[in-house]
Amino acid sequence: MASILIRTLLIYILLMVILRLMGKREIGQLDASDLISTLLISELAAIPIDDPDIPLLNAVLPILFIFSLEVILSTVKNRSPLLGRAIDGDACFIIYKGRILQEVLKENRISTTELLSAVRTQGVGDIAEVEYALLEQNGTISVLQSAKGKAAHAVMIEGETVDKTLALLGKNEDWLQAEIERRGHKKEDIFLMTATDELKIQIVLKEGAR
Repeated sequence: MASILIRTLLIYILLMVILRLMGKREIGQLDASDLISTLLISELAAIPIDDPDIPLLNAVLPILFIFSLEVILSTVKNRSPLLGRAIDGDACFIIYKGRILQEVLKENRISTTELLSAVRTQGVGDIAEVEYALLEQNGTISVLQSAKGKAAHAVMIEGETVDKTLALLGKNEDWLQAEIERRGHKKEDIFLMTATDELKIQIVLKEGAR
């Protein structure tokens, strides 16, 4: 019994340290890689506690390995938004300018009932009041009501173009380049560039850029 308690305490401390280093986020905010890592780590942690004959190191080393992979993957995704979107997927509109995109709902296996529930959860009683609804990368649905103004869509993130947004706005790469040059900036200096449906543009430059 004493051995099991000691093992449990050691695993508990290890998990506390690792989860602290991975950052505090709710389960609903985890992306695919975060969720997989969390599930694997929890399963591995239970092995030496369930079976005292299994060496503690058999769980500790895989846990540290998964943690290392998660840190490396997070670093790579932060440095390359394009790769990050390839791994985690893109946020996508399921309601755009008040129109429910039924094909997108089908592609993401979201029922009408689930959509209505998500809208109500965000305090909107009538789906007709929704101007935009987005399925975020972590699976949550964000809602913007018509009365709250127009949404600003990301057309560029850390120097990389968000092609889906350009397509929704009916614009292309040439238009984007012209808008950037008209403001005296370079693509590689842009941290975030957004545009509304009325093409009101906001640019945030990377730190140190002019």
